[in-house]
Amino acid sequence: MPKALVERAKAQHLARQSRLQERARAALALVRERQADIAANMVDIGLALVELKAEGMAEALGRSGFDEVCEKDVRMAVSTANGLIALATKVPREVVKSLGPDRARAVLELVEATPEDDTPDEVLRAKLKLPSGRTLDVAAASTQDLRDAAKEFRDARSGAEGKRSRGFTATPAEKKVFGALAKRLTDGGHGGAKLLAVRDGKGAKVRFEVRLAELEGFVSALRKAAKG
Repeated sequence: MPKALVERAKAQHLARQSRLQERARAALALVRERQADIAANMVDIGLALVELKAEGMAEALGRSGFDEVCEKDVRMAVSTANGLIALATKVPREVVKSLGPDRARAVLELVEATPEDDTPDEVLRAKLKLPSGRTLDVAAASTQDLRDAAKEFRDARSGAEGKRSRGFTATPAEKKVFGALAKRLTDGGHGGAKLLAVRDGKGAKVRFEVRLAELEGFVSALRKAAKG
């Protein structure tokens, strides 16, 4: 084949590759932009669901409770609604937007599975020692790796249940009290409670996460829940 034809074919191929690359980058940019929108929207939906779960809201809509609101008005499974509430109230909006909803949920799952008192930001920067002995670099791990690690922590905790080590202070009675308190808070539209089993011999601790703007309402709800 003449050299001129070879050069021409090569130039056409490069031009086509350049056009395809430009289209691909534009498509990727659009996908990433829409993914950020989806993540932000899911946080907003979660916060709106918190509002709908607040005391008296279901009754104001003529419903018997939050479950019925989800079923008949939101048209969403209660488990899905509670998942969105957890995502919106426990993971910072910026983290959800940067990770995307699916990975953000996996990070939250891992946070709730680890025995330490940690936050999504802390876990994202961590290299976690798993019960199996291996180390997980959270930032570099795949989303499925995060879910597998969370399951490993849960399985280890489940296997150790009833075999309390010396000084482990989260007793069954404490768990029962905390479960009732957390349920009353959740029913009142407030989440973010976590039971912390500590080893100082002074009993379990409870950690609360609440937005500053909602602090006054949370304190009031906590007082009511504690009396209940």
